[in-house]
Amino acid sequence: MARFEGKASQAVLAFCMGGLIGQAANAAEFPAVDLELYSDLRLTTVAGEPTWFKDWLGKLRYGGDWQGGRQTKLRLSELSLIAKSDITWDLHAFVHAKFDPEQDKPADLVEAYLRYRPVPTSRWQYQLKAGLFFPHISREHTSVAWTSPYTITPSAINSWIGEEIRTLGLEAKATLKLDQQKLSFTGGAFGFNDPAGTLLAFRGWALGDYKVGAFSRLPLPPISSIGPDSDFLRFQPLWVNPVREVDNKVGYYGAVDWSHKVGFKAGAFFYDNRGDPEVIKHSQYGWDTKFWNFYTEVEAPMGIDLMAQYLTGNTKMGFFKYGGDFRAVDVDYASGFVMASRKFGKHRLSVRRDWFDTDDNSFVVEDNNNEVGTAWTVAFNAHLGNKDSIIAEMLHVNSTRPFRETVWYDAQQSQTLWQLSYRRRF
Repeated sequence: MARFEGKASQAVLAFCMGGLIGQAANAAEFPAVDLELYSDLRLTTVAGEPTWFKDWLGKLRYGGDWQGGRQTKLRLSELSLIAKSDITWDLHAFVHAKFDPEQDKPADLVEAYLRYRPVPTSRWQYQLKAGLFFPHISREHTSVAWTSPYTITPSAINSWIGEEIRTLGLEAKATLKLDQQKLSFTGGAFGFNDPAGTLLAFRGWALGDYKVGAFSRLPLPPISSIGPDSDFLRFQPLWVNPVREVDNKVGYYGAVDWSHKVGFKAGAFFYDNRGDPEVIKHSQYGWDTKFWNFYTEVEAPMGIDLMAQYLTGNTKMGFFKYGGDFRAVDVDYASGFVMASRKFGKHRLSVRRDWFDTDDNSFVVEDNNNEVGTAWTVAFNAHLGNKDSIIAEMLHVNSTRPFRETVWYDAQQSQTLWQLSYRRRF
């Protein structure tokens, strides 16, 4: 069985976090490092349930106060530094670091990788990527600093990808280009993503444009099944560090993507971190997390772009309890969205409908992780120039999570978040 041994893991991590940055910065004989600064100044107003960043069960990045009152704030939502370098004609380096006030470590690394893509000599094109990066799951994040040109807030699916899914490893991709079509095959092997699934089980789905840093922790709600008073063999603390190696096992993923020049794209992606749910290290359990992701994109009449994405999977953690067939946590999860978007010159209007749910398969009386919810998002992106844009967004989410009743909240909660984002690239 393939394993990440301790010293090898540290060496790979050091290479990606340190050596990669140094190599890109010292590429003196080839084109210099291209640096870009991205900022997001945000005006928000929202009432109702506190955000999950306040150690609660809220579904949004920003929420109301502890009495459910409205909070209106102007804040720096993100400041990102992106460094790119062409080391040779075929070898390229990329580093993305950011400052984010929600992070426990305000400055942190998002991605750092090398990409080898030789000039194709046939219909086939090949690419290798090594380092820390997002697997290509999100269909929304196509702009600088892993942002979306459609909305401020991505779908529930891709919000979760930004929060918990990051791979440190190696990816290979082969693309066949035909006259009217293109077919791609992707495979990857990775580590340092064993806690993925923690948020979905204990907090549930959420919608927000937060991207976790490689060394940062995310808060978990103070529920009775975790923390120092829980009955786990070794307790799960009230935080998760998603980019962590826990069990020294290699995870993998694979994808198939197909597109046609008539304006149609489709694909499927499978992820398995091969986590050992009985291992705990660095105060983090391994989570056995698997999921399928499917998407379609269509260029419809009247200049309307249609996009749909669906993700479904399962996550498990802990030992078998009471000699039974279920682990301490065993949760099925699913989410999907449909979005319509249309350009008006340089501007864009987007409307999206989300739905999401989690189904608890074990010990619901003790630890109810069931959840169901929907959301509407409407956003208008106004481009002010090549480097400036303003996005106005309305996001309404409705969710039912029975566990809220144990902390004296109604199981069903609704919130509407209004946001105005000024994005600037330097």
